[in-house]
Amino acid sequence: MHAVIMKMATLSIILRYGGLLAVFLIAAETAKRSYISSPTNLDLYLGSVALVFLILGGLIAYKRRQAIAPDQEKTSKPLAVVDATGFSRREAEVLLFMCHGYPNSEIAQQLGVSENTVKTHLKNIYSKLGVTNRTQAAAEAKMLNIVE
Repeated sequence: MHAVIMKMATLSIILRYGGLLAVFLIAAETAKRSYISSPTNLDLYLGSVALVFLILGGLIAYKRRQAIAPDQEKTSKPLAVVDATGFSRREAEVLLFMCHGYPNSEIAQQLGVSENTVKTHLKNIYSKLGVTNRTQAAAEAKMLNIVE
């Protein structure tokens, strides 16, 4: 649900920004045909339009970063396994490393097992969580309060 809302918000921003660009391009074409007689004036006009878009893009990025920052404070603390019911000790360890973003090779190295063993643990984790990939597993584990 959260992913759908984020996609819609992103689409809304893209459509607004695209609409604004269309208005500026129409204004530029109108100015070119009506007011601007020399190529130098047109270059200055288009440069100023580009500068406006650069500033607008920076402001949008700044506001989006501020909106995301409070959520990042919540997740900045280290993840820990809260409820490993149904998981073996090793599966819980693999799940924790996976939620931290470690690749299989590093998980294997940290746990002192082979990469194939890590893959087997991941298959078991996916099966128990009812998911098909790492991203879904991490999200499901957080949603079910298996990791915190």
